[in-house]
Amino acid sequence: MKPMVTVVIPSYNPARYLIEALDSVFLQTYGHWNIVIVDDASTDKSLAYVKDYLTDKRVKLIRNAVNLGQSRCLNIGLSATTTPYLLQLDADDWLEPDALSILVQAAEQQSGKVGLISGIMNVVIENKHGRPIRSYTMKNRSFQDRYDFLLANVSQWPRFYRTEALMAIGGWPTDDPFEGRYLEDKRVLLRLIEKYHFHWIDVPLYNHRRHLSNQTNRVRDFREITEWMVRNTLERWGDGYEPVFAEKNGWLEVVRLKRTKA
Repeated sequence: MKPMVTVVIPSYNPARYLIEALDSVFLQTYGHWNIVIVDDASTDKSLAYVKDYLTDKRVKLIRNAVNLGQSRCLNIGLSATTTPYLLQLDADDWLEPDALSILVQAAEQQSGKVGLISGIMNVVIENKHGRPIRSYTMKNRSFQDRYDFLLANVSQWPRFYRTEALMAIGGWPTDDPFEGRYLEDKRVLLRLIEKYHFHWIDVPLYNHRRHLSNQTNRVRDFREITEWMVRNTLERWGDGYEPVFAEKNGWLEVVRLKRTKA
């Protein structure tokens, strides 16, 4: 059987975390997959750690000569994808063993109007020594429409895409002030939900590691791109709404929409 899903791993200085990400794919109960690692000009030894994995014909490594950022790396991975489905796996995260089996089965039961399938994510907090100190579960839900998703102020986990849907919207946008380096997940999801539906499975599928080098620690940049993204989205949708923002734990969220047109 031909591969059905490509696991795209954008990678920048993940050190040994990359081993766990790759292991979680190799240990899947579902075996019809490819891996595309897009190394974004890493300066650590992460590729040396995983050199044995790179000899497997199912694994493709693409190395950027210069650092391009998350969205451009994902677009490079998308251009190398020939399977019906694409799953984004960050280099410091890992999958549950049956994640691909569940996701592919669910996708095959949905119509072509479903562009993304997600589940439940487990978040593991590490201290400065890389040791887990606590964890919690982030539940997801279904969304009635694009405004329901916008006001939910959440991403999706895992992000299991229909490849043709990603291609139809042009992949990950890079036209923001940070050229796609931050909030690439929300930006592409807000594009995707304009034309496609999201399907949620009430099953733990993805594990996310939070540590000192996570991009999400750059709160000021994320506040700026969040406001830009929401305003840009509403302008593109053109339905005459103005966002009302509020701060929550240092983050910026859109709490309601004000009608500006009759």
